[in-house]
Amino acid sequence: MLETEELGVSILHDLSSQRQALLHANNTLHGVDDNVGKSKKILTAMSRRMNKNKWIIGIIVAVLAVAIILILYFKLK
Repeated sequence: MLETEELGVSILHDLSSQRQALLHANNTLHGVDDNVGKSKKILTAMSRRMNKNKWIIGIIVAVLAVAIILILYFKLK
């Protein structure tokens, strides 16, 4: 009877330590999930800024090309 009780206590101790390990893993997973969410927001913002900068550079190049064409047209006329 004593041996069975010791075995039960040992099993309960093992289960308790496994529960603690699972809880720690769960907390770590939630932390990682939060960080992934923040990273996704940052990457989305960076992508938007990159596209905005591409459009601005394209418009500047187009304006400069039109200006060069107008200058050449009036210079050669």
